[in-house]
Amino acid sequence: MKTLLFLFFAVFLFACNTKNYNTAYQDYYKNQRIYINSILNNNKNKEIAALKEIIKCGEYLNFNVNDYKQKLSKLTYKKQIKKEYIKIYSFNPLKIKTSHKYKFYILKKDKKYINFINIYYAITPKPLIQKRLNKNLTLKIAQYNKNIVRIVYSSNIPIKISIKKIKNLLIINPNITQKYIKQKIKFHHSYAQKIPLKKYSQKIIVIDPGHGGKDTGGIGIGGKLEKTAVLEIAKKVKYYLEKEGYKVFLTRNADYFVSLQNRTHFANYKKASLFISIHCNIAPKHVKWIHGVTTYYLSPTRSARAIRIAKIENKGIKGLNYLDQSVILGFLNKNRIIASDKFAINIESSILNILRKHYNNVVDNGVRPAPFYVLVGTQMPAILIETGFLTNPMEENRLFNPTYQEYMAKGIAKGVKAYFLLNH
Repeated sequence: MKTLLFLFFAVFLFACNTKNYNTAYQDYYKNQRIYINSILNNNKNKEIAALKEIIKCGEYLNFNVNDYKQKLSKLTYKKQIKKEYIKIYSFNPLKIKTSHKYKFYILKKDKKYINFINIYYAITPKPLIQKRLNKNLTLKIAQYNKNIVRIVYSSNIPIKISIKKIKNLLIINPNITQKYIKQKIKFHHSYAQKIPLKKYSQKIIVIDPGHGGKDTGGIGIGGKLEKTAVLEIAKKVKYYLEKEGYKVFLTRNADYFVSLQNRTHFANYKKASLFISIHCNIAPKHVKWIHGVTTYYLSPTRSARAIRIAKIENKGIKGLNYLDQSVILGFLNKNRIIASDKFAINIESSILNILRKHYNNVVDNGVRPAPFYVLVGTQMPAILIETGFLTNPMEENRLFNPTYQEYMAKGIAKGVKAYFLLNH
């Protein structure tokens, strides 16, 4: 199947030509496509440049470009953040006083395991602090550049870093005990033995547990969080697909935030055969009687229900107005829409088949088109599953029940297998 082309042909910026109405009109829409491309590829510089040309053309054409002006203003606004000195209370665990944000990274280089944490807009009390915590582990704290303090843990064996932030206290605790290492190696060995090598080994599946980190997703009537339930279901789907011999990746495997654009890029980077995004639903006005399973595929739609749900799930992407959405959906690849529709039908059918063997009152809400932007940039058949409603007491309890999650995961895995059997 041909890849999705609508975002890839618009590489070069079109300077707005206001020679006449027709040239300005053409350049206005050409730059809109570039603008959409820049959002989905997280290219801020291209986004700013495209917005400037859209505004220039739009003003010449007497279009309302106020939304684009507001976006440009937000992108070009530079907030002045005051730097601060960090204060170190202890080294193992490392306790640092800071009010600023941090990011954690992991590298493996020259048989060394390197974990580093960047603290932004921070200054060290000394140019370089170096500590040997034990025979395997070294800690360095230094001024990486004028805005970043970098904390580096170096080890010749794998290390597990736990990071907590309690108010303005950052606590970093490395764990490299030999007992932990042996347990981890043993686990991976035994797990690998359970996974048979089958004919599906060349198929790559990317599972996307929705939301995560600062984005909790829906909150159920019992206060339970969508991001927690979907991660557990996704992990179980991964397990059952790997048992069948598929190669499976998760867009996140713990409680952290991943942007919608990066989820899409990850699937494309892994050259996935299929993309499955897993979510839970929230009923309008939190009515308690609505429940059931729904599977969506990316496509234009006039359904008010599908658009309402899409608006909830699309919150993770920077504001796209109706005009932006029309540009994206107008360039969708027809073959991929058809393949995604078939895939959605297989998944919905398999989930219902498994769940109804073990539970009563399992409702089929059908397969529906919807403009979910986590599916937009994918170059393979892609679907989004709303596994149930957190606003329904019965379904909320089920979605957080490990046994129900197992059956849900088995249904999804069975649907993947059915899709390949019927379409390949």
